[in-house]
Amino acid sequence: MTPVETLQKDVASSIRHDEIGLAIGHFDGHVLRSAYQPVYRLQGGRLAVIGARALVRPSRDGRPALPSRFFQRLCGGDRLTFECLCQALHVANLPHVDLDTATLALRLGEMPRTMLDAALTLLRQATDELEEEGYDPPRIWCEFPATGMAAEQAGAVRAHGFRVALCDFGPDPAGISAAMAATPDYVRLDGSWFRTVARAQEARILLARLTMLLHSQGIEVLADGVETTAQFEAALDVGADMFQGFLLAPPFLAGSAFTQRPLRLPELLRPHAKIVPLRRPA
Repeated sequence: MTPVETLQKDVASSIRHDEIGLAIGHFDGHVLRSAYQPVYRLQGGRLAVIGARALVRPSRDGRPALPSRFFQRLCGGDRLTFECLCQALHVANLPHVDLDTATLALRLGEMPRTMLDAALTLLRQATDELEEEGYDPPRIWCEFPATGMAAEQAGAVRAHGFRVALCDFGPDPAGISAAMAATPDYVRLDGSWFRTVARAQEARILLARLTMLLHSQGIEVLADGVETTAQFEAALDVGADMFQGFLLAPPFLAGSAFTQRPLRLPELLRPHAKIVPLRRPA
């Protein structure tokens, strides 16, 4: 049995299905469920759903567990199995997602090339299986950190037929260099950093300049962590192309209902706001 076949077997044995067919993961004493948070783009004065980001929601003994703490203690083979399990769950549960979207963002951690190739091989198999069952799989963006390994990871992702995006993007010059080298379709701003930037006009001006630099290279910007009206106005002010956060829509579990409708700007902006979103040159 090849390493990929062994990994595939380990992932398959960790998935159960409930009475309505939802895929649920079991890993290290935790129950893993898929959640999806909509991504919006400004279209004709409204925010329209254009995709979603897949998230894992772990729990233990019926109580939620923090995904970041759960993930940070994993390493080596356990980490690879966990990441592949999450990806398999997110793809398998797409038929149970009440969201009409053609794109899905999945996060990949930084890992050696051999592990990355194995993860991407299993992800391709999962999307192929979904298509064989009669579902039209979405375009998948693989998001990974903006580090020195970004260009190599981008090459592997594209070789497997997926799209490239960078996450946790901030002011670090190394991250900017990584974006220039990897040429992703978009960068996802680090939510905590963006919320800090949104509070300071000087910082917003600098982020607007960075956005213009990225746009000049054909790279779009996704403002993550938009939780307040002021933060949404800041995202528009700096020229972000896409938006995500609790102000717009919280994550929802696979199998639950989501009311999909465009969001009108007057519903989101403060009455005095005079925001002219920066757009890239035609």
